[in-house]
Parts: sequence; C-alpha cells; structure tokens
Amino acid sequence: MKGLVTALAVLILWAAMLTAGPVEVYFSGGPSAVALDEINAIKDRINAIITLLNDDIALLPEIITGEVEELDSIGSGIAYQAGERFWLSDRFALGGKLEGFRTSTSTAGTYVSTVDSEVSIDLNCYAVGFLLSGRYDFLDAGVILSAELGAGYYYSGFNRAITFQIPPEYPDAISGLPPEGEGRYSGSSLGFEGGLSLSFPITDWLAVGSSLFYRSLTLGEMRDRQGNSLDIDGNGTPEKVDLGGITVQFTFSLIIDLNPEREKE
Repeated sequence: MKGLVTALAVLILWAAMLTAGPVEVYFSGGPSAVALDEINAIKDRINAIITLLNDDIALLPEIITGEVEELDSIGSGIAYQAGERFWLSDRFALGGKLEGFRTSTSTAGTYVSTVDSEVSIDLNCYAVGFLLSGRYDFLDAGVILSAELGAGYYYSGFNRAITFQIPPEYPDAISGLPPEGEGRYSGSSLGFEGGLSLSFPITDWLAVGSSLFYRSLTLGEMRDRQGNSLDIDGNGTPEKVDLGGITVQFTFSLIIDLNPEREKE
C-alpha cells in the first residue's frame, strides 16, 4: 500500500510537469474533534472512581481532606495542514498535504491524611499524516465551492502518565483502579478524508477560504518500544484508537503560475 502511495505521488508530479498548470501552496489551521470512544469510556470509569472518593472523603473531614477534579473528555484540539495542489485543468487539481493534530486531558490533586496521597493522570494523543488528494471546483460564482477527497498514511502516538494513590485511612477497597506508570505508544494506519471547501480569490495569486472535512482513521492497536499494547485500564484488552472525526480549517493560499507565457498567448 505504501508503494501505491509513492506511485501516486510520482504520477501527480508527472502530470503537473506535462500540463505546466498553476501550483497552489496553502496553509491552514482550525478546530478538530476525534472520537476516541474507547479512551473516553475509560475516562468515564476513572471519573466515577474520583467522584466516589471525593464524596466519601467529604464526609471524613477530620481524617482525610482534599479533592481531585474529574478528567475532561479527550478528543478536541487544533489541527494544522500544509500542502500544494497542481491544477491540471481550470476545475481539477491533484496534490498532497501534511497534517497534524493533538488532543489531551489531565487532572491532578492530593488527598491529605497521615500521608499525602497523589492522584495525577495525563493522557495525550497526536497524529501526523501525509495524504494525496484530489479537488474539483463545481461552482465558481466569485466564491468557489469545491469537493475534495484524499487518502494517505498517518503516524499516531499516545502517551499516558498515571499516579492513583488511595489514602490509607480510606475505609473501603476500590476496584477498577487504572495501573500506575508511564508509557509511550505508537502505530500507523491508512486513513481517508473528504469534505467541502469554500474559497475566495483576493487576487490572481492570493486566496483565503475555509473547509469542513471528515476523517476516517482507526488504529486497532498501539505498542510501546517493548512491544506492550496500549491498555490504560489494565483489563488485558488493548484499546482501539479511533481518530475519525471532523475538522474545520481556515486556509491561506498562494497561486504560482508555472507557465507565465500562457496569458500572453
């Protein structure tokens, strides 16, 4: 599959050399949201334990004090893209782009009794992808409306750092605590992206716009350098990392004409 991506990249360059059409270089950024369903389900179970501890400890102020905030959902963040398109006709272009995204959630606090019991949880996920894409302008009325489809490889990472200490005076046993420790996990997978773009040409060589994309990307398993799978809750079943979701981008584009003699003909 990687060989197919390389072949398509060579095909795009070859076609661009034959047509000598304009080249569009663009940069964009904006909010993005990914699913991470299994990770957020674990987050909910951890929050249930934190809520139980906070509520019970509030009834024991003479023995234990302190409170820990719950984890926010993980999945929202800022995505960035940079790429170029080779316009093979007035309406159709092929190109490639590099995109990156990061999302995280964390909490920390201390329960104070005869000893300090620390709770610190930090989860963060990132992805970097290279995609080959095609774009078609199907409406040009001063403002250009386009459709775009792309496919490529993503490299993704997930980092976890968990400390979850229970005060020794806490009267009840608690099950389902996440394993303590740190880990860095990674994986790669083929992903797909499609969406709509709206662009407004300011001059012959400058345009601004916005776009809405949906990404389909799931990593069945991520591993660390020792080959251990990502298993945040310690139940023996590796978590799937679903990075499918929606991205909104605000774009700045530069158009370079590779054939300046075209307008003189």
